[in-house]
Formats: sequence, C-alpha cells, structure tokens
Amino acid sequence: MRHQGHSEAIPSGLTGFLIRIRWLSLLIVAVITVLAASQLPNLQIDNSNETFFRSGDDTKKRLDKFKETFGNDDFVFVLIDVEDAFAAATLQRVGELADRLEFETPHLLEMTWIGNVESIEGVPGGIVIDDLIPNLDLPQSELNKIADRAVADPLYRDRLVSSDRRTAGILLEFENYPELGIDPRKDVPPVIWEIVGDFSDLETHVVGGPIMDYEMDMETAREAPRWMTFALLAMTAMLFLTTRSFTGVLVPALTVILSVVWTMGFVAFIGFTLNIFVILVPTLLLCVGIGDAMHVVAEFRQGLNEGLPRKAALGHTLSLVTWPILLTTITTAAGFLAFLATDLVPLRELGVQAAAGVWIALLLTFMFAVPLLSFGKSRGAASTPKSAKTDIFDSFLGLLTSITLRAPVPLAVLFAVAVGTAVYGFSIVEIESNTIQDLPEDYPMRVAFEYVDEQMGGSMSLEVVAETGTEGGIKNIGVMRDLESLQAFLEQHRFVTQTSSVVDQIKQMHRAVHENKPDYYRLPEKSSQIAEYLLLYESGGGSQLEKYVSFAYDSARIQARTKSLTLAQVRELKVDVNAFVAANIASADIKTTGTLSLMSGIGDLIKVGQRQSFTLAFIAIALIMILTLRSISLGLIAMVPNVLPVLFALGAMGLLGFQLNMIGLVLAPMILGVAVDDTVHFFVRYRRYFDQYGSYETAYRETMRTVGRPLLFTTMVLVLGFMGFTYTIFDGPRNFAISSSIAFVSALMAEFLLAPILLRWLRPLGPERTPNAQAALAAT
Repeated sequence: MRHQGHSEAIPSGLTGFLIRIRWLSLLIVAVITVLAASQLPNLQIDNSNETFFRSGDDTKKRLDKFKETFGNDDFVFVLIDVEDAFAAATLQRVGELADRLEFETPHLLEMTWIGNVESIEGVPGGIVIDDLIPNLDLPQSELNKIADRAVADPLYRDRLVSSDRRTAGILLEFENYPELGIDPRKDVPPVIWEIVGDFSDLETHVVGGPIMDYEMDMETAREAPRWMTFALLAMTAMLFLTTRSFTGVLVPALTVILSVVWTMGFVAFIGFTLNIFVILVPTLLLCVGIGDAMHVVAEFRQGLNEGLPRKAALGHTLSLVTWPILLTTITTAAGFLAFLATDLVPLRELGVQAAAGVWIALLLTFMFAVPLLSFGKSRGAASTPKSAKTDIFDSFLGLLTSITLRAPVPLAVLFAVAVGTAVYGFSIVEIESNTIQDLPEDYPMRVAFEYVDEQMGGSMSLEVVAETGTEGGIKNIGVMRDLESLQAFLEQHRFVTQTSSVVDQIKQMHRAVHENKPDYYRLPEKSSQIAEYLLLYESGGGSQLEKYVSFAYDSARIQARTKSLTLAQVRELKVDVNAFVAANIASADIKTTGTLSLMSGIGDLIKVGQRQSFTLAFIAIALIMILTLRSISLGLIAMVPNVLPVLFALGAMGLLGFQLNMIGLVLAPMILGVAVDDTVHFFVRYRRYFDQYGSYETAYRETMRTVGRPLLFTTMVLVLGFMGFTYTIFDGPRNFAISSSIAFVSALMAEFLLAPILLRWLRPLGPERTPNAQAALAAT
C-alpha cells in the first residue's frame, strides 16, 4: 500500500528517538567535526627506532645506558666522489663543505674528515697529537706524503678516504638529543641537504640514521594522503556500482570520512604521534568503518523497495542490523585491542586508536547516517518490486549457493588442499625489520646506502660494550688483550667492514713512542704501560678517548661498522659474537647495542607480538561469538572462516616471497577482527532463519538471499580500498595490501562455501525440525 501525504508516524524505540533528535544530532556532528578538523594540523610523524620500545625493555635500557656512558651512537656520513682527495683544490673545496657542516648542523658533537682527523706521531723527545693535515695550504708534494701515509694506515684508509683516493668522507657525530620535542633528529637532515645542495659541483652521497628516519617520515607523509584518496575513490566507485543510488554512495562515504576526521583529531588532541603503523589508521578506517553504514543502507533500501514507508523502513532496518553491527564493532575493536599484547609501542598505539575509530564509526552511523536517511518522501510499493529483480551479483550468489549445496565434498577437499598449501607457505615466511630492504633497489636513499657500503666504511653499526665492573679495569692488560681479540674477530667477520676502539689508540701511542715504527703497532706488554699511554694521550691533547672508554675506565666500547644488513644477517652476527665471547672472553661482561641491535630487537618483538596479539584476538573474539550465538559448538564453527583467512594470507606471503616486516605484524589480528564482521552478520542471520524454518539448507539459502549482497559488497569495498596501499614505493604496504586482499576474499569464500558445509555436517543447532523446509518457507 502506498504511503499517502506527509503524516507518516514516527516509529517507537531507538528509531523514533534518533528521528526526533536528528537536527540536534547533525548539529553535534558538525560541531565535533569542526573541532576535530582543527586538531589535524597538530599531527606529527615519528618513525625513529627508539619509539618502538617501552621504557622497561632490555634493548632500550642497554641503549640508554650506552648513551649515558659513551654518548649518542647516531652518525651521518657524507661521501664525496673526487679525482684525488689530496689534490690541493679538492681539499680546499671539501674543507669548505666540512666547515659549513660543522658550524651549521644542529645537535652536532663532532665533525671529522681527512683534514682534521686526529694523528698521533712520535717526535724526538715525545709525541705530537695534531690534525693529519695541519694546514690545507701545504704544497702538493707534502700533501702527497700525507696521502701515502693515510692510505697505508688502517685507521684512515676506507674510513675517511678510499685506498684509491677517489672518495673522501665527512663523518658527523651527534650529541645526545634533547628530550623535549618530537624526534630532534628531524632538525638535522634539512640543514645537511641545504648545505650539500650549495656544493652542487661535488658529487655527494649522504647516509645515516637521521637521514633514513627523515626520508621515511617524509615519504610516509607523502604517501598517506595518496592511500586514503585512492581508497576513497575506489570505495565510492564500488558503492555506486553496487547500489546505483546517490544515497547508497553519499551516506556511507560521508559517514566513514567523518569517522576518520574524528579519530585523527582525537589522536592529535591526546598527543600521539604518527608512525609507520598509525599512518595506516585513516585508510584502515575508511575500509573497515564503512561496513556499518553499508549494512544500514542496504537493509534500508531493501525495505523501501518492498514498499515500506521511509521511517518504517528505517525502523525495520535498525531492528535487523543494530545488534549485528554492535557485535561487529565489539569484535573488530577486540581484534585491534589485541595489539596491546605486544611490546611494540607504535603497534599498541595503533590498537587503541583503531579501536577508538571503529567505535566512532558506529557512533556516527547512528548520529549521522540514520538521521540523514530519515529525510525524504516515502515512495510506496512499486508495481514490480525491485527485490524481485536480479542482477549479476544475485546470479553470482545463486551460483555459489548451488555449488555449495550440490558439491560439499569436493569443496571441503579443495579447502583442505588450500590449507595444506598455506601451511607450507607460512613455514617459509621470513621476518625483516631493516627499513632499507623495504625500498626499491633504485630508490635514491637505498642507492646511497649501498654505495657507501661498497665504497667505504659501511652505513650501519653494531656497538659492543665490555663492562669490567671495576674502576680502572680497562687499563688491565688482560682486559685489553681480550678487547683486541674480540675486535680482531669482528674485523674478519664477513658482515663487518671496519672496527674502532680504545685498542687502536693504545696501539697508536705504542707505535709513536717507538719512533713510529710499524712493528710497534700493537699492544704493550704491561698494564702500567697502558696507564702511562692513556695519561700521555690525554695530556698531549688527544680528544677521542671519551668515545671509547667510560669516565671511570670500567667499561669500553668497540664500534663495528657494517653494510646494510638484513635481520637474518644481524642475528647471525650477534650469534657469532656471543659464541666467540662465551669461548674466549672471561675478563669482561660483553653486551651488544646500537642501531643493529635495535633492529634485531624490533624483529624479536615482531615475532613474539604476532603470536601474542593473534592469540589474544582469537580468544576474545571466540568468546564473543560463543556468547552471541549462545552455543559453544556454533561459536567455534564460526571461528573457522576467521582463522583460515589469516593462514591463507600468511601462507601467500611465504609463497609469493613477501617478508613479514613491521607493517605485516598488523596482518593477523587485523584480519581476524575484520573478517569476523561478515561472520557475525552471516551467523546471526543464519541462526534466525534456522529458528524460523528448522532447516539448515533453507537457513543457508535465506541467509545468502538477505545478507549475501551486503557481505559481498563490503568485501569488494575492502579489497579495492586496501589496494590503495599498493600505490607506494615501499614493499611493506604493498605486500600488506595484497596479503590482506587475499585474506578478505578467502574469508568471504569460507563464509559462503565452507561454513554452510560445516553447519550441515556438524548440526550444531540440533536436528532439523521440518521435513520439508521449502514447503514451510512457501507457506510463510
């Protein structure tokens, strides 16, 4: 019956309440949106390694102690390609660059290059500690003599000048950064780039921790809007394709956009910084948060198509979807909050913020989408109900239903084969936390790092700290010899390019007091000589000692410079060091820290965090499903379509050669939290129809008829939205998008194909009550 006039009754309950306050609700939404948007300029990005660790983490504690004792381990290395590093004109020009860097780079502790590097030389009556090149205006013949000495000395060769003299290096070392502000290292790269840019006649390569972090922050900031824009456009196109209505596009799209604005405004307001994880939140919310509004719009349009007045259709819609979308919000939020089980700080923040965003999306569904849908005229029943028409989506769902009912055994076998293949793929997945390995081979920063690795010195470092526990213990000849043996072991290791420690300075002093004879470049025989050399070094103006020994001489540091290593190589290096120490070092307690140790620590947290967060998410969601469906067996069956997609995604990573990096850590709990949305809608509706008709087959057919389309559409939107992450230079987000899409598609297929088979075989709802369910359905 067509609705007449404009006096349509307002439904009672939640629908009536939302309609009565719709103007107030929309006003509140507008005010909060303005306030949230005003906070967005305050968002800041911080991808520094230190932000990944909690304050009590052992890896972070070792690094903090190292910095207190020896200072900052951060460095920037500027390499310059030249014809001859010791040519007078070249020295002058490189010297000008070095001076600019020394006086203008913020937070700089020391600048070292071949012109000012410390030289220890014996002279009649004593030693002289001075710059290697005391005067850049020396005649070329004198410079050539210094060059011959430099390239012959391992303390200079391939550290600050290459053996062929065609590459010169400028090393910038930094003081401990101030604790105020967001990642003070961000102050460094722009200044260095500006200075280097003024020397365009020099071919330079700049690497180092601050450079890498800054480049990652800037690239992340550039790509995040692209991800979100692509996701939004893709979802808009898919909404139009699937709904073919202005309302079907506008209401879900605006709802999810507002949820992103509110969430990111909340993030900025409470002072969280953005990182490689949290930067995913806007796109994640676009893809995940749109589901609630889509289900509301789909049911609402179906009610209108069946001739219900607008407000009655809205009331009918909320009676069907309120409980399911509330449950999906709870389960999705539980999936994200499972990240609290990991010790990776940015991932914990992602869990809190994404969970908040999911609840905000639900809130906006009722505060914004429902009031918006209440406006407009009722159109009444059409002569040919639209619900009777079919399209390609209905045909596809009908085909899946038919296949499932006719060929359950072949389908079950197919899923079993897929599970076995996925298990094998998962077994070969590798973990990687080296950011450089995540970049394309031709990316300028990766090219620069690899160039430095090949040409001189290496771009990363492992810090090895020896603690004697005794004041002055480092001056003991036994300790010094143990340090020498450990340094020699590191020097010959295939991953280490060079090392430096207090042993080098003692050897230099020993050689200098013996008339600079090369044979004396070794440790002295007695502890008393070491103490004398250290005193002589400091009184002679030496300035490098504090970098390598503590103030009380109870601990010392060996810096091992390496090429850019993979996580597996870092672990191999640390295992080799620990094995050597266990077999050969007894005079000191040896520990590792620094950049590579941080990378290894992050890798360990990824491995443990993936397992812990997935386990917590599984337990929480399984309990919710069991309580919701009021059946342990039904709840556990419902978890099958949620667990299999995780296995398929991780298996695909292994089979496709993808590495599990920091972004990949989000994968398992996120898939579980998102996939369960479809499960809730499917199983809640399935149970309702089984209670109504008493037949597993009929319950399945009716479930596919009523919620199949929304579930298919939300999955299509998810897949297209996540494809936005493929628009990136990084391997991590691209692999994340592909693996997630595989998971979402497999989750839907498991929901549509496998779950009905398990339900018919296992009969968790009891025996069928109606011999001829189709007749019962027709009778209704």
